[in-house]
Amino acid sequence: MKKLNHNQRNTSAVLLPTRHISDLGWGFIVAWGISIIFTGTFTHDDASNLGVFWFTSMLGAPVGLLAFFFLKDPLSNRKMRDMLHLLALAGMVVGTAMLALSLYSDEALSVALQIIGGIVSSLGTAVYTILWGTYYTSLDMQRIERSAAYSLILAFACYACVLVLPEPFAIVLIACFPFFSTLFLRGGEGSSGQGAETDGTRSPSHFNVRSFVRIGLGVVGATATISLFWSMVNNGTVPLPHTLFEASVLSGTAVAVLLMVYMTRFSRSLNLGTLYRWVLPLVAAAFALLFMPGTISVLVACLLAFAAQALLNLLTFVYFAELAKRTNAPPYRVFGLGRFFLEVGFLIGIVVTPAAMLFVDATGSYHGVFAIALAILIVLVMSSVAIQDRLAFTLEDRENTPSTSGTDALEAACDTVGMRYRMTNREREILAYLAQGYSLPYIRNELYIAQSTIDTHVRHIYKKMGIHSKEELITEVRDTME
Repeated sequence: MKKLNHNQRNTSAVLLPTRHISDLGWGFIVAWGISIIFTGTFTHDDASNLGVFWFTSMLGAPVGLLAFFFLKDPLSNRKMRDMLHLLALAGMVVGTAMLALSLYSDEALSVALQIIGGIVSSLGTAVYTILWGTYYTSLDMQRIERSAAYSLILAFACYACVLVLPEPFAIVLIACFPFFSTLFLRGGEGSSGQGAETDGTRSPSHFNVRSFVRIGLGVVGATATISLFWSMVNNGTVPLPHTLFEASVLSGTAVAVLLMVYMTRFSRSLNLGTLYRWVLPLVAAAFALLFMPGTISVLVACLLAFAAQALLNLLTFVYFAELAKRTNAPPYRVFGLGRFFLEVGFLIGIVVTPAAMLFVDATGSYHGVFAIALAILIVLVMSSVAIQDRLAFTLEDRENTPSTSGTDALEAACDTVGMRYRMTNREREILAYLAQGYSLPYIRNELYIAQSTIDTHVRHIYKKMGIHSKEELITEVRDTME
């Protein structure tokens, strides 16, 4: 097969073939979420919907996602998938309808409808997350990243439509988003053959939960910090007029779209470092702007915070899709636990808001809250990224998992790559360690060679392969195995 050079790969990453249009259906779920929460469509005062409905949806989503983690191959046959499609669609539509009815009910009934609607719709979005995550895992890496970028553009366009439509039409459009998503997903499954029966060869015992939880620490910290930010904007602690709130969300989505397209254009693989390299500076810049006086600085802070939220949502989706694909781990388990961390983070942000408000009352300023939140976030991210070299893109427990044909296939792939690029015996030896995700200090200790020597060998390996990171090396070796 003819090998594409780096520029050819990057160019192909930004093109969207018409036959892949169904890949964008996840964007309708994103659009539904931001339209429900970050518009005044379902409120009486045109404020954001960060109240009862948001809180209950943050309770229901983690429960639904965690349930998938413990299920045994819930997508094993067409009948089960059809049922899940129906349950997801019904949950989101019924939840939207209850939220709409709460606008025309007395206070007690309105609260009850929002509680039930939040739980029902959140379970629906949890199922959609698993279905879309499983579908994306069946695609190639570049198509996954490209689909995520364009899904975000679709979500941006849908959100803009909701903002300009009269309230009744906006409610109808929002209720239609789950239908559109289902149509796109079913179309994509049919064209890709993703709905084929599973072979049952995947073993849950190979799922290293402890390492995966460490990956989730940074995700929980990031989402909790952003959730805390929006909670304090909503209760007026961070002063932003309601008339500017939707403008900040729309602008933030536009920024996220631009960054996502840029990453798709210039990045060949996504890892934890790449994820936080984009999200963490946006959060830090947003909090820094809060120390500056004036409405404009707060508006830009909200813009950056929402850009970080949108990027985190899409980048984690891509990351878990690629993680499941590279490791052959069951997608429903990877997404069930991975997105569970995302939703738990949002829930934590809501729960700690009352304590944060007590701190504000005691100090007379909300800046200290965000300074503490940012410091905690940095610690969690560092702890999460610290295992990237050791874990790389594997969830298998190397110490407890016996040697299998998968290991033999990896060794064969490393030999193939080594011969393809005319590597020396020592370079091939190091290549095998790198492909398994081991860090350079670990390889140095195993082979008893100097740090400068291993640095030279790795530099030569990268140069011969035309790559710039270990994640790209892992990608090529894994692709060779397929």
